[in-house]
Amino acid sequence: MKNSDKKVNVGRKFFWILFFLAFAITGFTNFAIDHQFTWFRIVGSALIFGGSLLDALLFSKNYRVIHSVSVFTVLIIPFFMVIERTVNTYFLDAPIYWLFPIGLPIALTWIAYFWANIGVRKILHWNMVSCLGFASLLAIPAVLITNTIANQTTVYNIIEMSFITIVTLLACGGLGLIAGLFMRKRN
Repeated sequence: MKNSDKKVNVGRKFFWILFFLAFAITGFTNFAIDHQFTWFRIVGSALIFGGSLLDALLFSKNYRVIHSVSVFTVLIIPFFMVIERTVNTYFLDAPIYWLFPIGLPIALTWIAYFWANIGVRKILHWNMVSCLGFASLLAIPAVLITNTIANQTTVYNIIEMSFITIVTLLACGGLGLIAGLFMRKRN
């Protein structure tokens, strides 16, 4: 085993030791205060979600982005389910069910966004600058869909509300694609 692999393994072990300490401390604290697990369900699931994402991003040898997006794809819906159920059970008098009408469509929109960007990079073999430009342009419909679903209003109203965001994403996308094109021609 190479020296760098040993350092990565030590770093990964240290990361997960800190993770389990945070998990245990928050769990014991919630149980000591409430004599049951209430808010810890949200904190614990957030630790699992965030820890798994960070592990994939920091410690995967190859394909870090693909591993991270895979973790996001698998864990985002269960994470939302835990939040909805915990809040409805312990913190609201009248439950609000938002996962299927709001959370699921938004999560699927961003999952599709991430995988489309990965697909462009892998299939078209664009340079990173072109991919960032494409990602900026592809973010426009994702933002519009997200805001339309979350605000439960029309796309026209969302375009008005998000005008500066759309213009900024258009500018970044255009500049990224143009700069990427010049970089490809230069090489």
